[in-house]
Amino acid sequence: MGTIIFLSAILVPLLVLAAILFFVFRREGAQLGAVKERMTELAARAARASLAQATVVSSRTLGTFEDGAMAFVELRLEVQPPGGAAYLARTEWELNISSLSMAEPGKRVAVKIDGDDPELVYPDVSWANLSRSYIARGAADNRAGRGK
Repeated sequence: MGTIIFLSAILVPLLVLAAILFFVFRREGAQLGAVKERMTELAARAARASLAQATVVSSRTLGTFEDGAMAFVELRLEVQPPGGAAYLARTEWELNISSLSMAEPGKRVAVKIDGDDPELVYPDVSWANLSRSYIARGAADNRAGRGK
């Protein structure tokens, strides 16, 4: 009888812990899958996007990664679509630290405008990428939460 109580005292908490870990990792895996799916979708949309020019209105470094070699930069751009009226858009790009001067206010930059969401502006330059964390948070939700 003492052996059964002893085993129950060990096995029941281990089973509960295993169940908790299973659900936590399952949820994390689903979130990671959703981010990968979103990145694949945005890559396809970027490939179909229209070429345009933009002028950097403001830029702000949000943080760095890869031991300080890369930066997350929030940009406010005045986008000039071909044959259309200029408008303001907010985005986040990943830049190499040595390229930060390319995203200073007043600089012109080649961009692509998403056909489904003209406020989603992709970089069309070799020195920048649309921020993966921006994508993970949901680009449209990011713009709505920060204001335009």
